[in-house]
Amino acid sequence: MLKIFFIFFLCAVSYKLSAQADSSNLTATHYDIDSLTKIYGIKKHLLKEFELQTLIALSYYPELINEHIIFKYSDINSTGQTTVTFGSIFKKINKQYIIFINNNILRTGFLLADAPFDAQVAMLGHELAHVADFKSRGFFSMLWWGINYLVVKQRTVIEISTDASTIRHGLGWPLYSWADFVLNHSNATKRYKKMRETKYMLPDEIIEYISRHNL
Repeated sequence: MLKIFFIFFLCAVSYKLSAQADSSNLTATHYDIDSLTKIYGIKKHLLKEFELQTLIALSYYPELINEHIIFKYSDINSTGQTTVTFGSIFKKINKQYIIFINNNILRTGFLLADAPFDAQVAMLGHELAHVADFKSRGFFSMLWWGINYLVVKQRTVIEISTDASTIRHGLGWPLYSWADFVLNHSNATKRYKKMRETKYMLPDEIIEYISRHNL
């Protein structure tokens, strides 16, 4: 009897996770870009190629509605990178942020455009989680963050914490899609995959976090 109950429990959990994944699947046809722009496009400079994906990601961060965020392409060693403009470092409020998106395929082996739609939303959502973190930091807190990010072990703590924030904002299953794509389905370089494996949540860790926190 106990064995039958255990099997039933596993099937129920599996069904629940599957249903959550399906209900959280993001597709372009579900959204009206004009409505999203009116609400979430304020003070935002978006990349045309990822306009809808970015607006969807922004919709999960209502606290960033009035923040000035610039999205731009750059030749960087990761898919995305978030920073605060120099003048904004000294401000407690009204900061300006820049989210860089890599446009050199030689750096990572693939580009953001190669990922599934929901994975693109999650990657942008991860960068927005950095913005949400920076939003509450003053000059010395930002300085301390920057120093910590230069330390490999602390960088891992920061990025995993940022993944957790992305999940708590409602992008858990898209983040799973992003991590799974990068590690298992992309043409990412060995260096990039190694970086992803050691500094960010793995796909099974994302599922475990979603389940443990009932998100």
